[in-house]
Amino acid sequence: MKKLYRKVTDAYSPKVSIVIPVYNGSNYLHQAIDSALSQTYANVEVIVVNDGSNDNGKTEAIAKSYRDKIRYFSKENGGVASALNYGIKEMKGDYFSWLSHDDLYYPEKIEEQIDCVRSFEGNDVIVYSDYDLIDEYSELIHEVPIPHYEPNQFVYELLKCSFLQGCTLLVPKICFDTIGVFDETLATTQDYQLWVRMSKIYDFVHLPKRLVKARCHNDQGSKRLYHVKEIDQFYVWALSQLEASSIQSMYGQRASKYFGLLAVVYKERGLVNAYRSALEKQIEEEVNEGGFPLLKAKIKAILYRLQSEKHRMDNKLSSETKLKRLFRSEKVADIQSQFTKIYRKNLFCGSESRSGVGSNLDQTKVVREELPKLVRKLGVKTFVDAPCGDFYWMKETILKVDRYIGIDLVEEIVKKNKEKYQRRGRTFICRNIIEDDIPKADMILCRDCLVHLTFDQGIELVKNFKRSGSTFLLATTFTERCINFNSIDEGNVGKWRPLNMQLPPFNFPNPICIINEKCSEGEGEFKDKSLGLWRLKDILL
Repeated sequence: MKKLYRKVTDAYSPKVSIVIPVYNGSNYLHQAIDSALSQTYANVEVIVVNDGSNDNGKTEAIAKSYRDKIRYFSKENGGVASALNYGIKEMKGDYFSWLSHDDLYYPEKIEEQIDCVRSFEGNDVIVYSDYDLIDEYSELIHEVPIPHYEPNQFVYELLKCSFLQGCTLLVPKICFDTIGVFDETLATTQDYQLWVRMSKIYDFVHLPKRLVKARCHNDQGSKRLYHVKEIDQFYVWALSQLEASSIQSMYGQRASKYFGLLAVVYKERGLVNAYRSALEKQIEEEVNEGGFPLLKAKIKAILYRLQSEKHRMDNKLSSETKLKRLFRSEKVADIQSQFTKIYRKNLFCGSESRSGVGSNLDQTKVVREELPKLVRKLGVKTFVDAPCGDFYWMKETILKVDRYIGIDLVEEIVKKNKEKYQRRGRTFICRNIIEDDIPKADMILCRDCLVHLTFDQGIELVKNFKRSGSTFLLATTFTERCINFNSIDEGNVGKWRPLNMQLPPFNFPNPICIINEKCSEGEGEFKDKSLGLWRLKDILL
């Protein structure tokens, strides 16, 4: 990569082509075009490429209503990559900016990025920025600040956590002339594959400003499709593009450690071949680093695991069956004894409550203030708290409901709760909330529970809530996480990890509302910890 040199050339005002690919996009296209035409930077052209929409001309009618304000093209359906490539071929600008038909630009998006480009020698850097997530009504869900990485770190961090939102980019046209365009054979990874290819020659520069509104809604392709095989193959290919020497110089650590970390990430995501490739790279680098005499036993164990994984993947299963196999429901483990052990020995290390630090009064202050407001707003009469734990923070919460039902699977907890807190309109029952019948309620609160369960257990739990016929689910979600990991040790409920319930394998729709708990645990590491509200009937599992 070239070295970046600062320079200021305010007179540089290149034309920017905003390309909007669209397929059956009459619901949001109008807003996207308006946001493109409302840019504070004047030298732009807006190109709309209709990728063979079959909605009785609705999409085309919207595009043509702008007349000569935009350049409109229509083509046979070929996928988003083909539509983007069509726009690149037709663009007259010096820079390319992708805008999905359901996303929006802030008015200053192009101007801010051109200002950034002016600061670099040659003006051929690729700029990307932070963004906001919005719902189907264009209401803000939450802000997404991207960690700042130096350009030479970009691709290595991208392969650890998929942080890049394609519509935030501003790409010089020369990059396409040099590297090529989007791979039209790829349905979901065509953008990341191109960014990796470009990163070998061009610098990706982070502009820490929120310039795009990325919309989350149930009809978008990323919600309907989860191409595990293609994503797996992408990471296998991307691993082959990495240079161990660059990792060593950038991070000041052995390259084998980096590949070992990637192996953990890919394994948790169910990407078996990427996991194998990362392990192989880890072994290769450990050998190169002079550790071969110490690796004999480790290599033997790793190769055994690889052979087992290969045997599983070589079974003649269809892609659809493989996907189902990744997330199929398994027999629910007997977790009652584990939670009982945790409670008796205070393994969650709670100073105030044996339910853990998250149940302390300081960590539940926001919840205790906001939950009664939400209950009152929704007219909740029957409230199920599952699991209720030791009722420590809830006893300080004024819930004006007709009936509160606290459910927990630890008999000792339920017994003590009955003795200390049960009264008219407030009852406690002992049940396994994954398997046993749940009383029908206006609202079920499931706080700090799913984070302790495996994917399969969590899915079964939510299905059980749905079977109860209850109306609302208020559950813990970490809104800024970009990947969900399965639990480290399946069945070890003492461990936990953050979960974003809108990501696979749960794929919850946009929450009706979010209560950010303002969690201060982990020195701000969990500041995105929230309670999300959903209608159970809208959750498709």
